Amino acid sequence: MKILLIRMMGLGDVASILIPAVKLVRHHYPQSSIHVLTYAAGNELMGLVPEVDAVLAVTPDQWPSDLDAAIQSFMDIADRVVSHQYDQIVNLDTWFMPCFLARVLKDTGHSLHGNYINYSINEFFQKLHSRALSQAYFQDSTQFLDSSFPNMSDWTIPWWDKYSDSGAYPEFYLRHCCGFDGDVDVSLPVEADLAFKQQALGKKIIALSSSGSKATKQYTHAAQLRTALEQAGFFVWGQFDGSVPMQTTLGRLKVTDLLVTVATSSQWLAKLVGCPSLLIPGALPPSVLGPDLVVDKIQQCQYCYQNHCPQNVNFACMDVPAEQVLVKVLNHFNKH
Repeated sequence: MKILLIRMMGLGDVASILIPAVKLVRHHYPQSSIHVLTYAAGNELMGLVPEVDAVLAVTPDQWPSDLDAAIQSFMDIADRVVSHQYDQIVNLDTWFMPCFLARVLKDTGHSLHGNYINYSINEFFQKLHSRALSQAYFQDSTQFLDSSFPNMSDWTIPWWDKYSDSGAYPEFYLRHCCGFDGDVDVSLPVEADLAFKQQALGKKIIALSSSGSKATKQYTHAAQLRTALEQAGFFVWGQFDGSVPMQTTLGRLKVTDLLVTVATSSQWLAKLVGCPSLLIPGALPPSVLGPDLVVDKIQQCQYCYQNHCPQNVNFACMDVPAEQVLVKVLNHFNKH
């Protein structure tokens, strides 16, 4: 059997969803050939996964910001997928363009499981050409998303309250929403970078990841925190900007004693190699991400899970003093 798994979202989503999904599929279909379709840095990461037989890479130039150009490009990607003659295609993505791609494949008779847009391709083009689709349709998954997964509707609600026993996001999404059966294994065999560890000269190693993709994930006291950590005797590094190979980043995390991070992909990369993380969560409920440690809540309105601050205080929940984070770090090492 030849199976394709699609997940083209950010690097953290590839690490936390696509990698364990591949492991689950490999467990249930041990003799299958498993391919993945993913995007940008996800291509490099999935190339390191032993269970993956091939990566169908989508590059940034193949996903232009102009909608008409993106649609044409994804029609070409669909032709590329069709040429591989998959027995089963599973779309784990929730963004519009991958769901559009999945609908193209579904409507052309392929065995498609998972998420897709809620109009047939013919209906979609009719509505597109008649300007019957608002901008919100393309941006709000609740307007365009349809699915064969059993509980995808629960993905759109504050599930961390209603399904508090479902685990963190990977477990909730794959087991509850998608209906996968088995252990969700967010791990990757990576060789430790022992040469990097030697640079620490015996000091405890701390990685610092202070910037995410949105304004809600920016820790502005990173410079002060790094200075405080170094003065406390730690070896600190923080190169998470894509400037070094993925294998190098993972190898360094493998020998890192603690990652201090905002809610971004770095946490999931650390999870892959067993590096514990201390999360500065901002507006995200810690139960969503399941970190090993979390800084104390500093705002009554915190954990609103919104990208626009409802209290109009510019996400003061991210304004954690460097000294407060340092105390958490010291307490962690005092216990270990």
